[in-house]
Amino acid sequence: MRQISALMLLGAAIGIVAPLGVPGRVEPVQAQTQAPPPEGFRIIGNIYWVGGEYGSYLITTPQGHILHDTGTNEMHDVIVSNVKKLGFDVKDIKMIISSHAHFDHVQGHAAMKKLTGAQVIALGGDAAALEAGQDNSAGGFRGMVAVHVDRAIKDGDTVSLGGVTLRALWVPGHTQGATMWMTSVSEGGKTYSVAFRGGETPNAGVQLIGNPRHPKVIEDTRMTLQRMKALQPPDLFLHNHQQNLGRPLNPALPVNPLCVTCMDAEAFKAMVANADKSFAERAREAEAQQKK
Repeated sequence: MRQISALMLLGAAIGIVAPLGVPGRVEPVQAQTQAPPPEGFRIIGNIYWVGGEYGSYLITTPQGHILHDTGTNEMHDVIVSNVKKLGFDVKDIKMIISSHAHFDHVQGHAAMKKLTGAQVIALGGDAAALEAGQDNSAGGFRGMVAVHVDRAIKDGDTVSLGGVTLRALWVPGHTQGATMWMTSVSEGGKTYSVAFRGGETPNAGVQLIGNPRHPKVIEDTRMTLQRMKALQPPDLFLHNHQQNLGRPLNPALPVNPLCVTCMDAEAFKAMVANADKSFAERAREAEAQQKK
C-alpha cells in the first residue's frame, strides 16, 4: 500500500516554481493538475523519460544505460515497460543513480538491481540510507527498501559509461546525500548543459533544530542553497516532480513538449530563489521558537 501520509509530507516540501507574478510562492505537488505522461519519450539528446508518477530518466549510451531514480515499487513495471517500448533492453541498464534517498524516488532500486544486475551508486548519507533501508533524512519517512550500494561516491565524483559522464554535486538539504547530477547533451548540432534535480530544502514540518537523524540539517541546507545560487544555471534542469512554470519553456531549448518536469535556466534560478527565501523564514521561526 502506498504511504499516503508520507507522500503528503513529501509533496508539501517540493519546490514548485510559481507562475510569474507570484514571487516566493511554493505549491505542493498535489496542487498540480496535469499528470506526467504515462509512456516514455525522448526529452533531448540521449535522455529519456521512462516514468512514472515520480520522475525516472534513462540516459542511453552505446555501452549500456544509466537509470536515474526508480521511484516507488509501483513504478517498477511502468519503467520496465517504457524502456522496452522505447526500443531498449532493460538488461542493458548498467548503473542506477538517484536524486535523493526518499522512498518515492528509490524504493524501486532493489527490484531494478535484481532484474538488471546494475550497479547502485549513491553519495554519502544516501548510500548509508539505501544500505540500511532506513530513511536518515530530517523527515525519517517509512517505505525505504534496503539495497546494496556498489559504489559510494563523494562530492565532485563522476560516473562514466559509453562516452557519457555525469558529475555529482552534493546538495544535502533535502536528504543527507542528495545529489544533483550534471552532464551535457547534444541536440541539433548544439550542446546543452543538463542538471538532474537532487533536492533543496527539508520537508515541510520536520524538526530543524536538534533533529536526531540530521542534526546539521539547517547548516547543510544553507550550504546547499549557497552552492545552487553559485552555479551557472543549467540550460535544462530536470526535476523529479511535475512543474508549473506559468509560461512556456525557453523556445531556444529543444525539448520534447511532453516534458512536464523540464525547467529552463530562468526557472531554475526562480526555484532556488524561492527555496532560499522560504527556508530562511523557516529557520528564523525555528530559532525563535527555540529561544522561548
